[in-house]
Amino acid sequence: MFEKLRYLLCGLAMGAADVVPGVSGGTIAYITGIYDKLLNAIKSFDASFFRAFFMGQWKKAFGRVPWGFLLPLLMGIGTSIVSLAKLTLYLLETHPHELWAFFFGLIVASILLMVRGQRFCGGHYVLMAVGGAVAWWITGASALSGVPHSYPYLFGAGFIALCAMILPGISGSFMLVLMGQYKYILSAVVNFRVDVLAVFVAGGVLGLMTFSRVLSACFRRFPAATNAALIGVMIGCLRTVWPWHSGTMPAMPPFDGSLLMAAGACGLGVLLPLTVQAIADRS
Repeated sequence: MFEKLRYLLCGLAMGAADVVPGVSGGTIAYITGIYDKLLNAIKSFDASFFRAFFMGQWKKAFGRVPWGFLLPLLMGIGTSIVSLAKLTLYLLETHPHELWAFFFGLIVASILLMVRGQRFCGGHYVLMAVGGAVAWWITGASALSGVPHSYPYLFGAGFIALCAMILPGISGSFMLVLMGQYKYILSAVVNFRVDVLAVFVAGGVLGLMTFSRVLSACFRRFPAATNAALIGVMIGCLRTVWPWHSGTMPAMPPFDGSLLMAAGACGLGVLLPLTVQAIADRS
């Protein structure tokens, strides 16, 4: 029962993060220690699952899926996205610096946790630099304008966004911003537009099933190199969540009361996952 409650809370945190452009649900999964379990759960929807499902062997098909983990996690993600979409938009409008500073701290803590215990060589640092450069370039790209909201485009947007969602560092919602679909999808969630959400989710499911296998194979065969590249990606993505910008570039903060509030929020963002990890280590 405690484990299911933990997965539900992890899902709530992942859903809240995925609503914000610039914060990755995969980062939250890594912080909370469920990242490997998440990849394995997604991989359970394989060819054998669909073969059994379409042959009517539903008990055999669904028996392969770790529902004890997946159901509370999905419930948490869905509940968080639906219930926190309006709150997140409100905070982005009224307290943007504090909110971005909090997520900046979360990602810094995630990087510290990923670096811990790793032994890198020269080639790994090259991968880290490449990952950082790619992420820095992506997060500085301009959003597309005048893009269609047709079903094929929404399907492709779902495919890319949910691939990014499980990747620590790159935000699925930020990819939606770049593709010009963020406000449209968020509006569809708030107004419960079933047709739009169904097409978007279908693309996302296909993206998750494909990319989770690629990512899992990389972790299995090249764990240190994969971690190094992901650490670089997360470092590069700090550009997105830095609270102050001049155009697309990070800018110096104003030295006033708002800086103290943002610094406190950032400190809380750093402290929270480190505390959770310390408690998990003791347990």
